[in-house]
Amino acid sequence: MGKVHRLDDNTINKIAAGEIVERPASVVKELVENSIDAGASIIEIEIKNGGRQLIKVTDNGCGMEHEDAILAIERHATSKIYASDDLLNLRSLGFRGEALPSIASVSNFSLLTKTKAADCGTLIEIKGGIVKKVKQTGSPDGTTITVQDLFFNTPARLKYLKSIPTEAGNISEIVARIALGYPEISFRLQHQEYEMLFTSGNNNIYDTITAIFGKDFAKEMVAIKYEADGLKIHGYYGKPAIARTNRKYEIFYVNRRFVYSRLLSSAVEKAYHTLLPIARYPFVILFLEIDPGLVDVNVHPAKFEVKFVDESSIYKAVYHTIHSSLKENSLLANWISPEDSYQQLQNSNDMVKTQSGSGSPIANNPFSGSNSSLSNTAVQRPVYSRDNLNIKYDSFEHTKEEVASVQEAARSAIYDKETSDLGTVKGLDLSNIYIFPKTIKNTYILVQDGKGLLFIDQHAAHERIIYERLFQYSNETLGTQSLLIPETVTLSYAQFKAIVERLKLFNDLGFELETFGGNTLIIRGIPVVLIDMDYKQIVLDLIEEYLNFKTFKSPAEIKESFIITMACRTAIKAGDKISPIEIEGLIKDLFKCDNPYTCPHGRPTIFRMNYEELEKKFLRR
Repeated sequence: MGKVHRLDDNTINKIAAGEIVERPASVVKELVENSIDAGASIIEIEIKNGGRQLIKVTDNGCGMEHEDAILAIERHATSKIYASDDLLNLRSLGFRGEALPSIASVSNFSLLTKTKAADCGTLIEIKGGIVKKVKQTGSPDGTTITVQDLFFNTPARLKYLKSIPTEAGNISEIVARIALGYPEISFRLQHQEYEMLFTSGNNNIYDTITAIFGKDFAKEMVAIKYEADGLKIHGYYGKPAIARTNRKYEIFYVNRRFVYSRLLSSAVEKAYHTLLPIARYPFVILFLEIDPGLVDVNVHPAKFEVKFVDESSIYKAVYHTIHSSLKENSLLANWISPEDSYQQLQNSNDMVKTQSGSGSPIANNPFSGSNSSLSNTAVQRPVYSRDNLNIKYDSFEHTKEEVASVQEAARSAIYDKETSDLGTVKGLDLSNIYIFPKTIKNTYILVQDGKGLLFIDQHAAHERIIYERLFQYSNETLGTQSLLIPETVTLSYAQFKAIVERLKLFNDLGFELETFGGNTLIIRGIPVVLIDMDYKQIVLDLIEEYLNFKTFKSPAEIKESFIITMACRTAIKAGDKISPIEIEGLIKDLFKCDNPYTCPHGRPTIFRMNYEELEKKFLRR
């Protein structure tokens, strides 16, 4: 007898089950997708013990005739496709014909189904892949599939299941994502008689988002729409305030099929660049409609992944759609009271917002005002001053009259010809602005506007200003300070090779660098912003950053990251004491920025406490 032999059907089904049925949530996904393909408008899911003991899916779809029901439990039997060419034009969720026999092979399985035209329905009972009963019986229209004792005959698979709450949560997550893709269908999920999820099926995506994630999440979502070259994109993205700590809330649908996509995640996260802190990810629900012939859904057993024919066009469309909307619609972060029931937002402490303003051009050196001197200021680093106010800095206490004069000058500066566009910045009401002359803990600036109080982080604000100025000006405008005595730095081979490849990039930032013998570098000049700082260490830091930029593809991205590092190193730090006049200048320059609401790392620069919140605190409302 030869060594090669054919496997029996039961073993084949168990192998298929291992690919398709990973856990109870996998069963629910397959069964619910079948219900959707059957045209159901109501789908009810009941589970017990996290789906181990019971999974029951009932729908009011088209149902199956007696012969079709018997055929449906055989491998590779399907009503979705007829030939291999149909794989290139798929419009259904299921098509392989493996789900039902695979599930039936590892459970006690029953199928009850009836069409509207039939007088009676069909009941099929299967235990561990072996058909036990087939009979005609009374049944409501539609299909009910019951899966009991999942993995009873595959103990190795059973022991790897997680706790009951975890498995129930996985099922809830799967049902929620399917429900978001089909707002016209009413979904109900019950666990141990407890309703975990319910959607009305009124065909309103926003209402479905509210039902699943809650109203506090929904009100922070912004609708988007795009259509060009046969591609349609619509859905909602979350404002940076509801960014999450993982990618689970990056939810994508391609032709209404929920998928995981590194390409789409990358495009979305790039659109949020500098708006979110490190390890925070956007909340986004996107629907892509594309010619089925331009997308391959047959690349994963569970149909969770897809491939696009033209990935570049998809990437650009998603990126530009979200990026442009973020610039137009994201507003100032508001104070959230600890007593408020913001359950979904409890982990969103890093609240960030973005805004793109028109910002008038500034002809002066970006690091100091044309009429101010920083020689006597208490903070010995470049500070952005109010370039149209003739006020001299000093390190002494200011009188009340001087502070009042500065306040009036600041208000006038905000409305002078150069800065008249500041009043259009979304989220800020500059009609009644007052800047408090003292900071909180030498870190936070307090400003009053027409809507309430603004709290501003002096380091994050200064970082944003420097970042935008460095991007706006060339190294010629910034200027390079030549060193009286050039300095040498000895590097490792990898560091030396990295800087040789990027000498032009460093020159663009205002450095004058030359290579010397061996792995030695000569620093002949530095950007003026680095005067009185440890510029040798900054050069080393930038080189190390470049060595870590394995995923960066363009010099522009590397340059941007360098600028972010320089902005962070040169900005005012938390705890630095700054004068009232410096505070005024910092606020004015911040309001000129395209995005005054986050630092380049995505941390918030500013948030608001509205007058309504103050009134609530003092029990006035």
